[in-house]
Amino acid sequence: MDMMMVIYNGLLSDEYIKGQATGRIKFYEYPPTGDISGPYIVIDPLGPPQSADYGDNIPIKDDYLYQIDVWTKNRLVTKELSKRVQKVMRSIGFGYFAGGVDEYDKDTGIYRDARRYRGKAYTEEFEI
Repeated sequence: MDMMMVIYNGLLSDEYIKGQATGRIKFYEYPPTGDISGPYIVIDPLGPPQSADYGDNIPIKDDYLYQIDVWTKNRLVTKELSKRVQKVMRSIGFGYFAGGVDEYDKDTGIYRDARRYRGKAYTEEFEI
């Protein structure tokens, strides 16, 4: 299962996110400093999937940990996008995980909200 594409497609299923960030939802790729013409959303895995939930001593699920950053020049848009990202992540089985960042860079005028999400999914052998 390509979990990054599951997350990406989930984000695009939200009309507000789609309207604000189409073409600016990236994997691993952070926006250039000071060059934010519109909102950016960055999906960043914090490690490879880990085996989880065993049956007959065989892993049947993978455990994923992602950080999703929202970058904009408008605080309210940053907050709304982050709220919508969290809703989408819940809908695909991810919960909020400890950590994260809520910051404003005065020099660039950029607001950043970064949250970590953790979730499990059946391995390809056991997908239902």
